[in-house]
Amino acid sequence: MRKQQGFTLVEIAIVLVIIGLLLGGILRGQELIQGARVRNVIDQQNGVRAAYFAFQDRFRLIPGNLTAGQVALVGSGVLQATVGAGTGAINIADSPTAFQNLTATQFLSCSVCTLAGGGSTSANSPANVYAGVLQLTTDATLSDLAAGAAAPTAALPSARTNVKTGNFIPSNVMAEIDLKVDDGSPVTGNFRWSSWASGAAALGIATCINSAAAPFQWRNGQTAALAISGNCGGGTIIN
Repeated sequence: MRKQQGFTLVEIAIVLVIIGLLLGGILRGQELIQGARVRNVIDQQNGVRAAYFAFQDRFRLIPGNLTAGQVALVGSGVLQATVGAGTGAINIADSPTAFQNLTATQFLSCSVCTLAGGGSTSANSPANVYAGVLQLTTDATLSDLAAGAAAPTAALPSARTNVKTGNFIPSNVMAEIDLKVDDGSPVTGNFRWSSWASGAAALGIATCINSAAAPFQWRNGQTAALAISGNCGGGTIIN
């Protein structure tokens, strides 16, 4: 009978090297994909901010807050606000209106941003790479760490105009975004955790941040206490 032989040490070593190269390529590919998604979210935030300031600079008005008279001054195709027109603040219900105003005046490129008022959906507002819907609004639903406070709150002391990233973003991705554009903290600076939607639909702050003990940070997966959440969102303060 012919004697069967197993793999030699050299053959096993070659197989292990090949497996290592494959695993390394997969991990590297995942890093590249996440990096691209991080950059996409950042670019969206910067694009909306730039469009907002360009609109304000040209017309001296607030997108998503126009009265009928102001619409007439801006030009055809621009829709007026449905809630609190002329107050200087963008109501959450008029987030789609704000995007429509920016798109109609060609400061923003958004093929679905054609409606005024109504809820923010992927059919009338921009969406992030995770299918979360962006919002442009004036509210206080951004995390805050008041001086001397033992824990952060889920609300600023006063309403601020901000552009929200939309939800469904993993908390470790939010952490990377914050490090690239701000101070890395979800409770300070211009980029913070946000309950991206109004009402009971929003998750609590503890879902995405270790808000029970300092240092308060995004759940980045580095420890068990910082377990990653796959459904988070943030907001960039505009003014």
